[in-house]
Amino acid sequence: MVSVRVPATTANLGPGFDCLGLALDLYARFDFQLLPSGLEITGCREEESGEDNLVYRAYIHTLKFFSLDSLGLRLHIDSDIPLSRGLGSSAACVAGGILGAAALHGLSLSDGEALKLASELEGHPDNAAPAIYGGLRVSLMEDGRALSLPCAVHPALRFLALVPDFELRTADARAALPQSVPLKDAVYNLSHTAFLLKALEAGDPELIRLAARDRLHQDARFKLIPGAAALKERMEEIGAAACCLSGAGPTMLCLYTGDDFLNRAMEAARTEFPRFDPRPLSLCGEGACVTQRS
Repeated sequence: MVSVRVPATTANLGPGFDCLGLALDLYARFDFQLLPSGLEITGCREEESGEDNLVYRAYIHTLKFFSLDSLGLRLHIDSDIPLSRGLGSSAACVAGGILGAAALHGLSLSDGEALKLASELEGHPDNAAPAIYGGLRVSLMEDGRALSLPCAVHPALRFLALVPDFELRTADARAALPQSVPLKDAVYNLSHTAFLLKALEAGDPELIRLAARDRLHQDARFKLIPGAAALKERMEEIGAAACCLSGAGPTMLCLYTGDDFLNRAMEAARTEFPRFDPRPLSLCGEGACVTQRS
């Protein structure tokens, strides 16, 4: 049997649309066991227990990369990552399926190859990269290649995910975006993304607040998420360095350094934004890990 543990991830961090991603200490676990034939999937909703299951699709995608035929498989999923909330549940499934296939079949698969396969299924590497490598990653696609580099995060920086009691499909969040943006807005996000990387390294709350501003995607998506814009304003008012959408949403992510922020934020969420469940999280420096058990 092979077990794979994959961290949750948050993408964009405000202006870094489709290129920044960060791993968080919330996990999905996948157990793989070969069978003579057939497919058994447990631990997920019944409608996701067939061949369309994303973990299984990633597993098959990896076998095809090595020109291998699939055998029977027993797959068990145990995930603490909420579905369709912008915390990388799909990237975790994809990374889990890829690494599970490689380990179960004794395949030599580099992290770069795993990222390539994951990006093919995900469409972009912003969540896939931190799911595989851990930490903060900046990634790009060039001529069909997925490339990713690590970035530093100051150790004082902490995170609070505000997870709503409703889902938002990524496809719907994408559909809400404009097809073109003014040049000045594109330049604005380019400069803020570059600045944000150094601000996160320095851990300076004022610089993070300034750099985390966005003109490409958040305002359009806030319209799909009741309370999101007001929640962002409130969290920054009571001391968050920044509050932004986690990926496409609907989860909101606070970045903070002050010791007194968390209690204020938990109380504000409880009394003013009861649909959002506050979850304190930390940076996960380790990406997906594989263990083999007899």
